[in-house]
Amino acid sequence: RPGGRVPEFAVDLDAAPEARFAEVVGHFNASIQRVYRDYLSNFVATGALRALSWSRGAEDAELAGEIRGVAALTGLPEHGVHALQMAYELQTVMVPIVNFTRPWSGPGCMGIIAMNKADGMVYQARNLDFSPASYLQDLVYVGVFKRGGQELFRAQMIAGYFFPVTAMRSGPNGYALQLNTRYLDAFGGNLALMRNLFWEKRELNGWVIRRILETTAEYEAAVTALSNTKYVATMFHAISGVKKGTVLARNPDGLAYSMRLGERNAQCRDDYIIITNFDYVYHDVKEWFDPTGGKGIGHPRRQAAQAVLNATADLTPQVLQAAISDPGAIAVDTIFQAVINVELGVWNLTLPACKKCPRVKAPAATKAPAATKTLVHV
Repeated sequence: RPGGRVPEFAVDLDAAPEARFAEVVGHFNASIQRVYRDYLSNFVATGALRALSWSRGAEDAELAGEIRGVAALTGLPEHGVHALQMAYELQTVMVPIVNFTRPWSGPGCMGIIAMNKADGMVYQARNLDFSPASYLQDLVYVGVFKRGGQELFRAQMIAGYFFPVTAMRSGPNGYALQLNTRYLDAFGGNLALMRNLFWEKRELNGWVIRRILETTAEYEAAVTALSNTKYVATMFHAISGVKKGTVLARNPDGLAYSMRLGERNAQCRDDYIIITNFDYVYHDVKEWFDPTGGKGIGHPRRQAAQAVLNATADLTPQVLQAAISDPGAIAVDTIFQAVINVELGVWNLTLPACKKCPRVKAPAATKAPAATKTLVHV
């Protein structure tokens, strides 16, 4: 689907949980079935999904209703749909350099928050890198979450997974948010994740974040909640608002550190902040062993994007798109890109021709991926 339009569907939060994603499933069912058939229907995968669901136990009643509904609509086993909701948490597991929870693999993702000093506008840019890319890109859509007939927020979603990956809540003090895997920063992190997921049974990261998007309209309140609410797993947040922005590096129990736009942050100018999946502020060596960048091991994706950013004084949306699309910055499995501005209501989405999407020839190295559509929400 590279170069195609991103379909958009309303998600009515006033509807019964079992019915909320009916239109989404109706559109994507063939692609959902393809993923399940090719990756998750074998004996080993089926047993693993059943074990994950059983070990996790029951979810919040509302989330459990959504799981039941999609299972019924697709005909897939409920335990399988349940286990898929843990994908982002399990994505943080590394032994020792890359994630190994097949079929998902990583590293993945890049986020930039930048201010164009020429006009004071703050933009957020993101790459979502996720494998198996040739399957998952076919599941990307925009969910417009509504209550009382009014939009609360819009989000980039993956069909079958109920949690936003990129989102914008509009308003005079609204915010945009992206979620990026943050690989573990200490020995014992994998064990702590399993304890939080299966023994303490904390609410899944994505469910916590979706609740914050549903209930929190103001930038500062959202940053506070996203800094302090307990999670299952480590995670990065890039959050932009009206002329402000921050990056939060989360541990399960709280904030590890933050970077604020307008300040001198590690290896960044004061007009931008950048993250991938590693704590480069602590000189995390895993960044140098990331095999997913266009230039491979030894060439961090972050540095390729920063070379583009550092080459100009004016960080326009076009510069940000060029930075995340640079051959050294875009990953082999980048399935989705966005450039967002909360103040202007810009929600600009791209489905790039990633190298792991074999059905479409990737663009030449000097060309940025073609944009799908720009939605201006005011």
